[in-house]
Amino acid sequence: MRSVGGARRGLDMWLAQRAGAVYLALFLPVFLFCALSAPSLDYAGWRALFLPLGMKVAALLFVVALLLHAWIGLREIFIDYLHCARCTMLRLSLYFAFAVLYLACLVWAVDILWSIK
Repeated sequence: MRSVGGARRGLDMWLAQRAGAVYLALFLPVFLFCALSAPSLDYAGWRALFLPLGMKVAALLFVVALLLHAWIGLREIFIDYLHCARCTMLRLSLYFAFAVLYLACLVWAVDILWSIK
């Protein structure tokens, strides 16, 4: 009987995407409550909201979960729709392009969150 090597990785990706979705679903209402209960939503209000380290870490985890969720979703789309032999280079190029894009978004989010003083 042939061993299915990729089945474990698929389960890991599925679990990671679901765990990220749970975090996104839990963080968003809490964040909305905090933002809407703030006295003002001007620059000073947003700065005060993101000034505590806990909010910075929670927001960064939100960005990581969102990017991971998007990466896994796009990976599955690419695998499902770009599976021909001629499409391998295109699929790998798209993987690289989106990996660079998502990494840049993550670095940008870290820069924004940790520049608040």
